Amino acid sequence: MKVNGGQIVGAGLVLGSLALIGWQATKQESSVTFFTPAEVYASPEKFDDKLFRVSGLVLGGTKNWNASEKHLSFRMTDLKGHEFNVSYRGVPPDLFKEGQGVVVEGRLANTNLTQDNTLHATLLMVKHSEVYDSEKDHSQLREAKLLDSILKDEKLGREPPKGY
Repeated sequence: MKVNGGQIVGAGLVLGSLALIGWQATKQESSVTFFTPAEVYASPEKFDDKLFRVSGLVLGGTKNWNASEKHLSFRMTDLKGHEFNVSYRGVPPDLFKEGQGVVVEGRLANTNLTQDNTLHATLLMVKHSEVYDSEKDHSQLREAKLLDSILKDEKLGREPPKGY
């Protein structure tokens, strides 16, 4: 079997792509770990210059949005005495508001949290309710179908079904 130049180039591209994928997979920040605020406060030195995610509630009255600079700052708490001052550059998610759950990805400004508990965020994700009120939606659908049925029966000159 003869090997031509195109096959060598193709094999080189495949091997190079595999090497790049392997290198990306071993990079330190290829995956970001989620921690609770209590875990961060327990050993902040572990988070020195590390990217991580933490979750909490946006405290009411702490949101400060500067639209011209696209800078958002707020306080986040876990309601157990662990709070962070969060600083974020960028446009916040549409559902972001005070009292809302939020997941923040970023780095600590300082590992001495009593001196400075600022978290420089690179990503904000809003946590929203997972409650889906299907009964309400189905009742509206049933009412709409019933109304459709009544109107159709009236057009055809029939009596609506008994019990409605």
